[in-house]
Amino acid sequence: MAPHPVVQAIIDLSAGAIGGTACVFSGQPLDTAKVKMQTFPILYRGFVHCFVSTYKQVGLRGLYQGTTPALMANIAENSVLFMCYGFCQEVVRFVSGQEKGAALRQVLFAL
Repeated sequence: MAPHPVVQAIIDLSAGAIGGTACVFSGQPLDTAKVKMQTFPILYRGFVHCFVSTYKQVGLRGLYQGTTPALMANIAENSVLFMCYGFCQEVVRFVSGQEKGAALRQVLFAL
């Protein structure tokens, strides 16, 4: 039995928020090193040198500088994306005449 549409929307919204958070926290240190290499190209020999130097100088906190704007943007974007995805699937099922909850399949049209 499928949950109520409002409950499903809340589940999808929460999943998007958690996914956006995980994405930022896993990628932010790499993005910080990339930006530092772009800003100070002569200062670092390569990515690993930049990453290790930043960690030694500032610690873990230095690798997560600037996280707040990225976190807010990714949470907002992924929450809306995940929430709308299920709704869009239902619209496609309705327009294509399929039963509610039926598995969607990819159809290729030959021109």
